[in-house]
Amino acid sequence: MRHEDPIVGRGSALSSTQPPAPPAGYGLTPQRKGGRHSSNGRAGDTQMIRLPTITPDPLDPGTVAPAPAGAGAVQRRSGLFRANPKERAQQQSLERNRLSVQIQSPRRIAVVGLKGGVGKTTLSVLMAGIYSQVRGDPVLLLDGDPTFGSLLLRSGVAPTHSARDLAGRGDPGDLAILAPYLAQSANGTWVLPSGLDPGESARFDEATFVATMDVVHRHFPITVIDCGAGLGGGLMRQLLGAVHTLVFATSPSVDGITATYAGLNWIAERGFGALVANSFVAVTAVRRRGSPVDLAAATQRFEGLCRGLLSVPDDPHLRAGARIDQSELRDQTRDAMTQLAAAVLEAAQGA
Repeated sequence: MRHEDPIVGRGSALSSTQPPAPPAGYGLTPQRKGGRHSSNGRAGDTQMIRLPTITPDPLDPGTVAPAPAGAGAVQRRSGLFRANPKERAQQQSLERNRLSVQIQSPRRIAVVGLKGGVGKTTLSVLMAGIYSQVRGDPVLLLDGDPTFGSLLLRSGVAPTHSARDLAGRGDPGDLAILAPYLAQSANGTWVLPSGLDPGESARFDEATFVATMDVVHRHFPITVIDCGAGLGGGLMRQLLGAVHTLVFATSPSVDGITATYAGLNWIAERGFGALVANSFVAVTAVRRRGSPVDLAAATQRFEGLCRGLLSVPDDPHLRAGARIDQSELRDQTRDAMTQLAAAVLEAAQGA
């Protein structure tokens, strides 16, 4: 059963010079009705789906391991799409079909992590770009980081407005009216920053988030939210209550994997168990050889907690920390991100 969306348009038109008074319930965590998770302390029913894991095998990079059973499962050589060209083309066609499914109501995806530098923004920009390019729908990349992160640099945009400029203005009823308040990246993704400078970003709080989403949410079938580091605070609880699935980014390290497992349990214990069960762990910058952690063992550890652990290869283009150009990615990175984006969208659709 589809749930009613908790975020609805309110307020006056964008042409208004002053935002209206906050509506009743403004800033409270949205309540889900009939969905996969809720923010009232009662988690909804879930069905676990085991997904294929993209994990390099430093011991035997030439071995083909059997893929786990489940939707979208395929065989992977070292887990990084090292198939022959025909097999790779077939897999790409499958992923594009998964990405092209019709969306009945707006879906929201949050990319979170316990600390900075683990690839949250990189994942956000890449997933939003894939959705924009493959689907052709308007896709919003929303900056949910109150610490003025690297989203603008990585997406390559120079916006003239921020979320605070839109908060409380009301749904304009037409994306064409909304467009001048947004920036657009080279791949067509619409981008809305939390602020144009560190001081303005620092004032991006839960009330601003709700008021902003009231304005923009129904105009974008997919919204990807690049969250700040950490899980605590009112803003993060508001985000958790408003999204349909999470991508939990972590580094390929023992402490990163361990902390991520604890972080997901922490979220589940605070009333978001069904959201956690419908989410993913994304291990970023994974090198083909010399990984300090056993990702196969880590994958088993996350079984029963979330939908799966997937990894994204280390890539020189992403390592540079500059504007992301998907055409500059290695094939393995592009394939891994396409699979992740497709799996995440399926999870969001089912929420």
